[in-house]
Amino acid sequence: MTHIAEGSHRLAISVLRPSSEQELLNSIRDFQDVCFIRLPTPLIRDQNVQAQIPAGLLSHVSNVLATSATLIIFGDVSELVHLHAESGPQLHYHSWIAIKQHNRNNFLDQTSLPHQHVGAMIYTKYEGKLNHSTVRLEYTYCLACNRTTKDYGGKKHTYHHSGTLISDVWRDIAIDATTDISPVLERFADLFGIEQYREIRVVDLSMPDQNSGQMGLKRVPHYPPTIPTIGSHLVHGDSLTELRALPDNSIDFAFADPPYNLKKDYHGYKDDLNIEDYFSWCDQWISEVARVLRLGGTFALLNIPLWSIRHFLHLETALSYQNWIVWDALSFPVRRIMPSHYTILCFSKGEARPLPGLSSLFDSENTPTNSLALTSLKPLAEDYCIRASCVSNRSKYQAADRGRLTDIWWDIHRLKHNSRRVDHPCQLPPQLLYRLITLFTEPGELVLDCFNGAGTTTLAAHQLGRRYIGIEIEEKYHQMAVARHYEIQQGIDPFRKEERILTEKNSSVKRRKKQKYEVTKKILQLEVRRIAQELGRLPTRTEVEQSGQYPIRLYNEYFASWGEVCAAARTTGMTETRDTQPEVNERSSQPRLF
Repeated sequence: MTHIAEGSHRLAISVLRPSSEQELLNSIRDFQDVCFIRLPTPLIRDQNVQAQIPAGLLSHVSNVLATSATLIIFGDVSELVHLHAESGPQLHYHSWIAIKQHNRNNFLDQTSLPHQHVGAMIYTKYEGKLNHSTVRLEYTYCLACNRTTKDYGGKKHTYHHSGTLISDVWRDIAIDATTDISPVLERFADLFGIEQYREIRVVDLSMPDQNSGQMGLKRVPHYPPTIPTIGSHLVHGDSLTELRALPDNSIDFAFADPPYNLKKDYHGYKDDLNIEDYFSWCDQWISEVARVLRLGGTFALLNIPLWSIRHFLHLETALSYQNWIVWDALSFPVRRIMPSHYTILCFSKGEARPLPGLSSLFDSENTPTNSLALTSLKPLAEDYCIRASCVSNRSKYQAADRGRLTDIWWDIHRLKHNSRRVDHPCQLPPQLLYRLITLFTEPGELVLDCFNGAGTTTLAAHQLGRRYIGIEIEEKYHQMAVARHYEIQQGIDPFRKEERILTEKNSSVKRRKKQKYEVTKKILQLEVRRIAQELGRLPTRTEVEQSGQYPIRLYNEYFASWGEVCAAARTTGMTETRDTQPEVNERSSQPRLF
């Protein structure tokens, strides 16, 4: 996919291959622009092979770079985690970019998902927000209906005609991290092509890899299944206390989506601890989860990338690394590099067993009969949309619209509509848990969530025929989960659409009351765009009141902020239909399907 950098001049790209650490440091001493360090990236992940990276590299680099410099470290997940651990106060972390790799690994090793991404961590020597140009990605179009692969609904007037802002998950390009990474370098050269920079200096520490590129079959010890002595139940109590009451090696799969310490408004516990206290608490319950996990079982931990680095370092003291799953789940577009990257860390106790979900894909006798389980293992291919009419049409024509399951998950979307929510501030889509539980467990096995909230994990386990334990400290959420499990027993889908009165919200923006609009929000936003075009800038509230066609009270009543009022005035608007129809032939990268 093509990217468009607004007002950017592409930085000159120079490549250095130092033969010693001293030569490396001399090559970037007092360097004021963008330094890109390329780490060794093996063709396959082998815990017995350590990349030759100088000890204290990040600390030494930060000491010699100029205060205006930006630093990018490019490499394998595990190496990036350990390098970040040694970063000092001179470096300021900004983002972890997940970059898609070509599919190199086959399915011979079924103890983890195919590793399809590498990372690029962005730091600066200066404090404050990251300075970079505005980069957009061109829209992609569905092979079947020829409309944008994402359904923008009633928000089209707030998007730009040339594309969406870039995020921190780069799926539109695919590279071979062991050979040519020029698409990545060119994108960074444009992203940082701002006035203060002239060059991106690449320090290449990569080395030839002698592996064949084919993932070999591991000899995995046989672990007998856990004896089903623990029945499904929900627990109202403190997670750490209740975890300590569980027996060793009793859980087949554990999932945790803990509080992120980002000051969210939960009942029953604080989300604003001192950072040292937060990680001390996390280390305690993580250690307990590791204790109760069965041999060969998996613990999946969801968090933001920066916190996941810290969790990774603690997890590897007791468990074995399996996967860093990138969940491409766009949150709030609060930056010009939109935050989409959420991490699901997967660690096993001892050697991982073959993943039941992966094994079932190649064993017709064990293919899941539960439709939720079967669908969860077959992700939507990237070239298709999820509009109901198009999905129905593809089904009618039996289109091959399913992709390969790897460690980049882009096809599971956050709950966007209140009709799918219950009164809890943070709710995961059930499709995420369907996939995790189907991938890591067999029917009848025991699933644990020690921060069960309104019950998404245990409800998904219940629907998939697994046993479950859900621990929740807040009485309100616990009772909500109890009631929803009762719905399953009555044949009712707990994740159905339903009109509900919601009081809790996962942001500082207050929930707007449901109301009938005298004038649609779209018309009001387009009116502000008209005024902005006349003024040559965004208007103030007073100017809209004086020049607008509609009463200012409507803006006050319908919008959460003046920024939302001006959303359409900041951009051009877009259409979801391709301007010109592609020619259907062998050379077309996106031919029409039917």
